[in-house]
Amino acid sequence: MSVSSPPAEQRVIGRLGGRKARRRFSPWVVLPLALILAAAGFLAWRTFGSRSAAATTVSTATVATSDLSVSVSGSGTVQPVQTRALSFSVSGTLTDVLVNVGDTVTEGQALATVDPQDLQMALLQAEANLKSAEASLASAKGEGATEADIASAKAKLTSAQASYEKTRTGSVTAAELESAKAQLASAQAKLDDLLDGPTAAELTSAQNTVQQAQLSLQSQRTSLAAAKEKAAGTVTTAANNLRDAQDSYSTVYWSNRQLENSPSGLSQSAKDEEASALRAVTNAEESLRQAQLAYEQAKQAESIGIQEAEASLKEAQQQLAELQEGATATDIASARASLASAKANLATLQSPASAEDLAIARASLEQAQISLDSLTTPGSASTIASAEASVAQAQVEYEQAKLDLEHGTLTAPFAGVVASVDATVGDDASSASITVIDLTSFYVDLSLSESDIGSVVVGQPVTLTFDALSDVTIEGVVQTVAPVATVSSNVATYTVRVSFASGDAAMKAGMTATGAIQTAQHEGALVVPTRAIQTVNGTKAIQVQQAGQPPVTVQVETGLVSNGMTEIVSCVDTGNQCVKSGDTVLIVTSTSTGTSSTTTTQNSLLSGGGMGGPPSGGGMGGPPPGQ
Repeated sequence: MSVSSPPAEQRVIGRLGGRKARRRFSPWVVLPLALILAAAGFLAWRTFGSRSAAATTVSTATVATSDLSVSVSGSGTVQPVQTRALSFSVSGTLTDVLVNVGDTVTEGQALATVDPQDLQMALLQAEANLKSAEASLASAKGEGATEADIASAKAKLTSAQASYEKTRTGSVTAAELESAKAQLASAQAKLDDLLDGPTAAELTSAQNTVQQAQLSLQSQRTSLAAAKEKAAGTVTTAANNLRDAQDSYSTVYWSNRQLENSPSGLSQSAKDEEASALRAVTNAEESLRQAQLAYEQAKQAESIGIQEAEASLKEAQQQLAELQEGATATDIASARASLASAKANLATLQSPASAEDLAIARASLEQAQISLDSLTTPGSASTIASAEASVAQAQVEYEQAKLDLEHGTLTAPFAGVVASVDATVGDDASSASITVIDLTSFYVDLSLSESDIGSVVVGQPVTLTFDALSDVTIEGVVQTVAPVATVSSNVATYTVRVSFASGDAAMKAGMTATGAIQTAQHEGALVVPTRAIQTVNGTKAIQVQQAGQPPVTVQVETGLVSNGMTEIVSCVDTGNQCVKSGDTVLIVTSTSTGTSSTTTTQNSLLSGGGMGGPPSGGGMGGPPPGQ
């Protein structure tokens, strides 16, 4: 805050005293003034010697009550509190970039997307692996098998046992041998037929089938076309009948309308005739509808019948062509493979089992037993532990796959504005980047000197101004104070971070800000101009002049100093009396006309005691003791 200025100083050039307003002459009033002038003259002579002359200037100021604050200043660059450079954590191809620089976004809003196909497939695979691992764990614990699973496993075990016994004992029934021989004969006959080609009878039969199909197609075309033409004629007849019925009804109708206006009126027979004519029209309309339906059915029957006849002809022609061309290499190879299998099967039944066959049968039996046991009997502790570990691993992979699919869409972590977009559709996602910043909360790092940092603490208010926003002033607060200095070119500075909200201001990151940190504030402080205070040997004093009285030296304790004003905290050795608001203080300066600079002469007067009493007295200018 600024300090309210006291009334303007009243400047008096030359000597003090001799006011015409005083009616009584008092030597005790003149004496202090004379002493002051004498002391001033002696000091001037001591200071400047005979070579320079001095002009004494005395001004006055009024003691005031004002709010006094002390601040230290620094500058820095505005930065947003929240800024995030976003990139994809998954690989893939960019399919959409949904924002541009300067766009306003909300928290969770989609910014860009990656082609989700690979991510979805990875999730499905991870889900399948998890289910498989869970099934394996259930199997290891002897759980999860249905009654149908157990029944199937038992049936496989029974079959494996029977196969093993048959292989081990070599017992084959006569029925099994006859069946194997019949399969062999059938396979041989089929191969022979393919190699020999079609017989003359087969060719003649196929040719007859083609001719019959051709005749059937022609017959279908003729008969179905005739049926369609007949139905069309029926439609024509029905349409003519309807027209005749409508004409008859029209004649009767208008005739009756004329009779209705005659004196005799409309007879009952005329009414019956009109009703009969109307019924004839209705019946004719229904007949026409039925005829049209029959015609449509005849058309459909013709189309279907011809298609079926053509398909039969095509099939007969294809069979004839196949017979004429003979068997293909594929047909012959398949027939030979079937023959070889039939021979091997018969040979197996007719010869004893080898050691290898017995080992295979035993392995099948053992596997069937293991499969059944896995459904009904828990595994060992190590097996269960391994299955549980597999489930845990599969669960982790499944959750990661879900997370990857979610990360296939880049979203805004908070509401803000898009600051940069480095992403193009079709690019690899690993190279894409989008930056989002929050333009509601900012901070600025101020650099303060060693002499200023000592009075700065967290929480102090800060007034911020901006080079780019000349009409904007924002209040902030000290957020952090650096405990360690930054030294550059042998100059130590400390960083003070000030946080603030932009409000309605058009704030942008990177603007230059100046912050005034209020380190102290006293409300209603008693203040005097700093120039009115003299200091000698550590003692501070002011010259106070009461109305109509000579000036008096008052020793004081001072407080805050700001903008040329100093706070008076208390007075020394004055009891309950002290300087108060409205009192007048003197500011005496001496300006040399020689080589010396301007000096304040009142300081030397402090060693002589008060300004208004005798040299050994003090006080406010009364007579010496005993007078």
